[in-house]
Amino acid sequence: MGCMSNKTTPLSKSQWDAIDKRILRADEDRWISSRYAPAEFRNTLVALYALAYELARVRLVVSEEGLGLIRFQWWRDAISEIEAGKVREHDVARALMEEVMAGRLKTRALQNLVDGYQTAFEEDDRDKEPEAWLALTAANVLAPIHDWGEEIREVAPFFAASRRSDSKAYGPIMPPAPKPIRPAIAHFRLRKHYIEGRNPNPVQKRLSVLQAIRTGKV
Repeated sequence: MGCMSNKTTPLSKSQWDAIDKRILRADEDRWISSRYAPAEFRNTLVALYALAYELARVRLVVSEEGLGLIRFQWWRDAISEIEAGKVREHDVARALMEEVMAGRLKTRALQNLVDGYQTAFEEDDRDKEPEAWLALTAANVLAPIHDWGEEIREVAPFFAASRRSDSKAYGPIMPPAPKPIRPAIAHFRLRKHYIEGRNPNPVQKRLSVLQAIRTGKV
């Protein structure tokens, strides 16, 4: 997937734009929410979601469990190398390197994300994908102290299941989320569309997320 490099040259704007567009295509819901993050954290969320995309799609691109485990280990090693000041020649690895070195992402949180997706893959159970951990990590980027961790853990699985059409359950009704973390979780509001069997178009998604940003009701 990529060789080792000691290069620390920052990604160019066009390279960041390419990753950003990848997330728009692969995970529009989270991408829309991330647009409301402060400018200095937008790339952080994009890098985080890009890693999640690489991990989530393992189940789609491998035909044997052993091959999938190799991919997870590749990312686990890449993150360990970032912690040691080295980076692999992969645009997402380099993006993560920048955000870790800037102190906006923690390698332990990234390793936990790998562990969560690997567990879901090995057990062939998408309910075990680390949706809550991904949202918590994003929220902690925006506000390290927000006192909304339990709420995120409760609602995240319902959003994920409804988006996959695996459940029609709306889940718990939450109090308004703290304003600083809304760009990390505003897309949870889209579960209303998904449980009703609707696939909202881009305009509907943007309006729904905007409402969540304004009110905190996800």
